[in-house]
Amino acid sequence: MKKLIETQMGNEIGINIHSAHRIESASLLAAEDDYFSVRSGDDANVFHVPYVNIVKVIENPEGVTVSGFFKSHKTHPFVIKIGHVVEYVPT
Repeated sequence: MKKLIETQMGNEIGINIHSAHRIESASLLAAEDDYFSVRSGDDANVFHVPYVNIVKVIENPEGVTVSGFFKSHKTHPFVIKIGHVVEYVPT
């Protein structure tokens, strides 16, 4: 997975970093042995994501169109979908 992600180093990618169902733009900063790092386009935070959290990677040089349950407002040539942990907070 690291080698695949390294091909996009420094590029803008699509990733569902904040929400399981929304693909947004992020800059790919690093691909380390156990994780990769992206900077969110929305808030400029840097996220370090373990490779084990990746659900799937989609590539299309003409742009990946994401529809259905996952939504994307923009096409990206490289999209990473990560798994999210559902947090339940007692009320």
